[in-house]
Amino acid sequence: MWILGAKREWSVIFFFVRQAARFLLGIVSMKSLFTIMALGLLSISSAFATFSERKLESAKKSAAQSGKAIAFVFWQEYWDPRCPKCVAQVNANNSALKKAIPRSSVVVVEIEPGEKGLETLPSTVPAKGQNPRIVVVDSTAEKVLAQLSGAPDRKKADEFETTVKEAVGKE
Repeated sequence: MWILGAKREWSVIFFFVRQAARFLLGIVSMKSLFTIMALGLLSISSAFATFSERKLESAKKSAAQSGKAIAFVFWQEYWDPRCPKCVAQVNANNSALKKAIPRSSVVVVEIEPGEKGLETLPSTVPAKGQNPRIVVVDSTAEKVLAQLSGAPDRKKADEFETTVKEAVGKE
């Protein structure tokens, strides 16, 4: 039954895409139409993005094989996307946090603002808290090794990287 429902759902989607294509063929060129459709398909996948158990298991397996820790990176959300100063501040905070990730010592799991399925996060990683932030856990996700909240300056980022490297080296 589920397969029939999914098939029916896709047929409805294709119907609307076909109708949109017929409408747009009269307005734009074929090359532009394919560009618009490709962008639409790419944006659909991000609209239904969720944090999944599979994503977590993949990160655990990768961390265990490479001898690294797992870093859960929570990005900051735009509180007013129409305000240029607010957008610039959030972009600066996220950029500073991105530079602070010790990529040589961790497997990164990025968590976007508003992402669904956060109840599947390990119990050691709080889903709620100040954003942006990084929570580094061991490869089994049972113990928190380090945590960084807010947008760090260079000194704070270097200290965090040193802390993570020492914690990963102790394991």
